Amino acid sequence: MVQKETNVISISLPGVTVEEMDSAKSEMGYVSRSELVRDALREFMRKKASLEDMSGVVEGVMIILYDHDSDDRVSSVRHKHKGTIRSFMHSDMDIDHAPCCEAMMFSGEAEDVRRMFNELQAVKGVEEAYIFIATSEATVGFCQCSSHI
Repeated sequence: MVQKETNVISISLPGVTVEEMDSAKSEMGYVSRSELVRDALREFMRKKASLEDMSGVVEGVMIILYDHDSDDRVSSVRHKHKGTIRSFMHSDMDIDHAPCCEAMMFSGEAEDVRRMFNELQAVKGVEEAYIFIATSEATVGFCQCSSHI
């Protein structure tokens, strides 16, 4: 059996995230944090690949949750792609320290939609990003991708 090369990387996570990860590791029977992170990363890469496989005109909804401090950056990306976004709704949650929630309905070429989604995910302070694709020209599906834990 050929052994695959393994690289050690280091990441920084908030304490609460580490606690949640350790709890999930125990509950799910993982022997190490590394195995848990590898599985999560493989799932992320599968979802990313399905997003990359889109072609033609796609329509759907993107939902993002982000820190209030990131509002200007999110707005900048949204304005940059105003030709793809058909409408959007923004909500400031009532609970203290809750993130902003934005839902954007879109219609456009797959490459433009993919670029917009990737740019939104990359905004510092975006905690979660979801995309739901509903169109006859592309595979109907769902992709959840998160960033900036």
